[in-house]
Amino acid sequence: MPRIDLFRAGPFRLALGFATALSVGMLLIFGFIYWQTSEVETRRMRRDLVQEAALAAQTRDDVLLYQLQVRIMADYHRVTVAAWFDADGKLRYGNLDVLPPDLPIDDSGHRLDIQTNNTDRPEPAIVAAARRPDGGVVVLGRAMDELLALQRVVARTLIMGLLPAVALVLASGILVGARARRRVETVQQTIARIMGGDLRERLPLSGNRDALDQLSARVNQMLDRIVHLLDEIRAVGDNIAHDLRTPLSVMRAKLERGLASPGPGELRRGAEAALADLDKAFAMITALLRIAELEDSRRQAGFTTVDLTEVAMEAFDLYEPLAEAKGVTLEREESGSLFVVGDRDLLIEAAANLLDNAVKFTPEGGRIVIRTHMAATEEGGGQGPVLEVSDTGPGIPVAERAAVIRRLYRLDKSRHVQGNGLGLSLVQAIATLHGFRLVIGGGETGAVIALACGTPQAQGD
Repeated sequence: MPRIDLFRAGPFRLALGFATALSVGMLLIFGFIYWQTSEVETRRMRRDLVQEAALAAQTRDDVLLYQLQVRIMADYHRVTVAAWFDADGKLRYGNLDVLPPDLPIDDSGHRLDIQTNNTDRPEPAIVAAARRPDGGVVVLGRAMDELLALQRVVARTLIMGLLPAVALVLASGILVGARARRRVETVQQTIARIMGGDLRERLPLSGNRDALDQLSARVNQMLDRIVHLLDEIRAVGDNIAHDLRTPLSVMRAKLERGLASPGPGELRRGAEAALADLDKAFAMITALLRIAELEDSRRQAGFTTVDLTEVAMEAFDLYEPLAEAKGVTLEREESGSLFVVGDRDLLIEAAANLLDNAVKFTPEGGRIVIRTHMAATEEGGGQGPVLEVSDTGPGIPVAERAAVIRRLYRLDKSRHVQGNGLGLSLVQAIATLHGFRLVIGGGETGAVIALACGTPQAQGD
């Protein structure tokens, strides 16, 4: 894998950002620890020196002299400041030649640059001075060498802890970036094969359910849908060729007979019959274009609140004369207003197509019922409005219920009935556009086809 590609990988950049944030955070924390260590140690030294100086100011002369001697003699590292000055400022004992002029005698510890008589240059020290009852001054202090050494140790320790942490984060970023890059390359190779025409390929899933897995799963669903649509297109093409071949052959035969006849009357009748067959072909093509139009979801922008009961009533009024002419009883059942969100004209078209199918396939003396009612939703979370059409026709076998909504699909026992096999496809397209479900049921005694409209919509919404 090219190094530049690794550095461009999202996980590596994310790890680099984490490393930067971690470094800044650790520096702030380490700086606080460093500052607190220095402050705490400095305060402790000042407190101890102030207490010792105050105690020494109250000590007898001989005891004070002995204590100062012991203090100086035990100072192997030459970090101790100890001196006793009389009221005139003259040194009585100690390792300071003179009383520091900038040292306040206020029972507090101060940081000063002090040069003792056993050092060759001034060094920073914490010094405290206390006045004795006779006017003399006791000065006690300690050089800051140990404190500075402690600060250096703390700083070195903190830096040594920071570097491995940053290195660990960066190493993790490189490993994660390399792993992500390999997954992306696998996805790219799979996409290349799919673009090459192998639509059976699917993007690999790692099983981690991370963002890339979720994206791959959605792409796989999209590919499944594309394959399904392509299969439908192939089936539609085959069915169109099958269903148009016969009427076109019949038209050709009729026109040939008309041309071969000696009189113009036969030619006219042949031309009229051919026009009728062309009208059927045009109706089929128009229905296919109508389905394609319905599959464009942009029409959803015009959805309004529609009373499903009124939709059923209009479809009933439209098909009642046709059912009566065929000798079929058409009835309507309702349970009051049921409001849904949708396109009124399309819902009427869907109900009309269901009734059209029922009238076509119900024999004379049969019965058709269009009803609107509430029924349990598929998810079982409540009830929703349903528009249902039932008949006493031949019914739809269970094995073919999924196929009858395909375009131009017709049952073998219904091929003698005039139609193009697009009625239920049109209803399915309208249902899909609205987010409804087309449910096909019934048995040998008739079909029951329902448009399940989900949860009810309150009136006025």
